[in-house]
Amino acid sequence: MKILDVHNFSVKFKLDKSAYFTAVKGISFCINQGEILGLIGESGSGKSVASQCITRLIDEAILGGEVFFYDKDDPLDLLKIDKNSLRAVRKRLVAYIFQEPMTALNPLITCGRQILECAEVPSKDYLNELLQKVELTDIERVAGSYPHELSGGQRQRIMIAMALAKKPKLLIADEPTTALDIAVQSEILTLLRKLSKTEKMGILFITHDLLSLHGFADQIAVMYQGSLVEQGNAATILNTPIHPYTKALIESRATYKKRGSILAEIDDLLQIKDGQLHFNRLPKRTLTPDKKSEDSLLRIDSVEKSHFKTLLFRKEETKVLHNINFELNNGDIIGLIGESGSGKSTIAKLILKIWKTTRGTIELYGENINDVSHFSSKIQLVFQDPFSSLNPKHRIGNALLEVLETLDKKQVDLSTIGSLKNKVVSLLEEVGLQASDFDKYPHEFSGGQRQRICIAKALAKNPKIIVLDEAVSALDVSVQAKVLNLLNELKRKKGLTYLLISHDMNVVSYFCNKIIVLRQGRIIEMGDTEQLIRRPKEDYTKTLLEYSIN
Repeated sequence: MKILDVHNFSVKFKLDKSAYFTAVKGISFCINQGEILGLIGESGSGKSVASQCITRLIDEAILGGEVFFYDKDDPLDLLKIDKNSLRAVRKRLVAYIFQEPMTALNPLITCGRQILECAEVPSKDYLNELLQKVELTDIERVAGSYPHELSGGQRQRIMIAMALAKKPKLLIADEPTTALDIAVQSEILTLLRKLSKTEKMGILFITHDLLSLHGFADQIAVMYQGSLVEQGNAATILNTPIHPYTKALIESRATYKKRGSILAEIDDLLQIKDGQLHFNRLPKRTLTPDKKSEDSLLRIDSVEKSHFKTLLFRKEETKVLHNINFELNNGDIIGLIGESGSGKSTIAKLILKIWKTTRGTIELYGENINDVSHFSSKIQLVFQDPFSSLNPKHRIGNALLEVLETLDKKQVDLSTIGSLKNKVVSLLEEVGLQASDFDKYPHEFSGGQRQRICIAKALAKNPKIIVLDEAVSALDVSVQAKVLNLLNELKRKKGLTYLLISHDMNVVSYFCNKIIVLRQGRIIEMGDTEQLIRRPKEDYTKTLLEYSIN
């Protein structure tokens, strides 16, 4: 039985008196009861705009075509019904789940109360039933917790429970698993698939990772530049794609099998011949081998970290890191991988002196890290979200100038670079941007370009070590390939050493020469990438590989 039937649906935005921008170009698809449709595409492809405009959430959008929603009676055309009828459909029959639950949940209200606010007949029994449906068994604790007291996976389950509270016929999930660890991501996808069948609920699942839909979606629709270029059975799309863009999406993805080679980028894989788009398979391009070195740049020795809370007259200790030991040698790329709460980011904060160790020592260039002078010129950090790392009021050229102006005169020789502005332009060009980008603001760049700016900021002080904290996790597959290629090129040119924090085993196994697996604050396995991937010892590592490597 049909739930949603979309015909020749288009979305336009008015730019000025006579000009329009078409974001969605006459797409058509259908979702049946208990069926999952995966809508795949890169940023700017129109997938999120389409999902929001289906229920007319964007007021200024100019909509065309037909969107039939099937309830008990005759189908309703959501583009033509009056506002009261549309409001009733949104309230009872359609639910949304967004990518980041922390921005969607109220930080001042307990999770249990927020779930019940969505229910037509709120009761404790119904709350218990909803939490059990989303497999949150510690009901009392979860219901009484505030969002910040739960993990990312638990918060996403709370969002799903809120969506289920009104018993919707259609669930629209916009990138709900992108920021989650691979194991948690798999759990959420399994849960959504189970709920789709048991609740007879249709799901429109939006993502930029085509292969994450394997074993989850029933149908897949691929969007490219506002158009649906390919759709059909999930297995067929994943195994034997027809459209050049779909082939390019799969080909550009970082995997263990592509280790040691330059990733193919979508722009290079697609060619226009005689007005038609064609897939151009590229020959394998091998990365230049690195010179091996045993020179230790960073040494973590028996490090432990605890948080302390004072309760009445006693101090309570919560240990988050247990006896961490590893070395980062010159030219290494070490990958720290593990689930949320495993201690990955804690290690990064200790290395960067944001937090102090409770026990143990960290040595940088043979010195205790607390005694190192000019610390920022030796080690730098690139965050996951480039937009929040940049001041939206500052031109990016000025942002880079600020970094250079903090340099000691001994660290930067102006006579060799001409001026600080020339140095900034040189940095921009080094990361693949242009001199003309100097006067632009962060919002004028794409996500991948903003990440390049953050990499340029990290390079400004000419460090030897760069910590990459989930630096490619939120990027589209094609943009991810470009940034990984850039990082490999900069490593070769500048002799950089990287510490990559990630939850994506595919990226880690492609990019890193050594892998450290963390769980519950302990290193459970570490070693060379080839050895660890081919012969993992721990069950948890095997589980990560089972979810990821393909």
